Amino acid sequence: MSNFLYISVNFFTAVKGKRTKLNRGQVLATAVEATGLNKEDIANKAGYSRSAYYKHIENPELDYHILMAYGRAIRYDFTEEFPDMPKYIAEEPDDTFNKPTTFEEALQQMERWKDKYLELLEKYNQIIEERLMKK
Repeated sequence: MSNFLYISVNFFTAVKGKRTKLNRGQVLATAVEATGLNKEDIANKAGYSRSAYYKHIENPELDYHILMAYGRAIRYDFTEEFPDMPKYIAEEPDDTFNKPTTFEEALQQMERWKDKYLELLEKYNQIIEERLMKK
């Protein structure tokens, strides 16, 4: 899946050389509108109802975890507008999280996760070694 949705919208407005505080709900609404997708489908994919979505876009102090759920649903990185927001992965590979339908698929998925774990463990060990050498 190399298709990423890039939306470049400048949500900041200059006021005497300073940036104003962003309305998180409005930023969410703008990002969802830019996708052109059905709002109810996006809300469902994020784990919310359509009515919850409309409540969310009215909330100027919308929690970051809610923005992250929508960001994953529409593959959008809200950390560009909100640098203090925790980083998250905007796109998750669809095939990694599907339930296997056959035993062979389950074995392949298990092997992928094992390889991923070993790869991350090697990177972690390398970082630890580098930090120990600096001391």
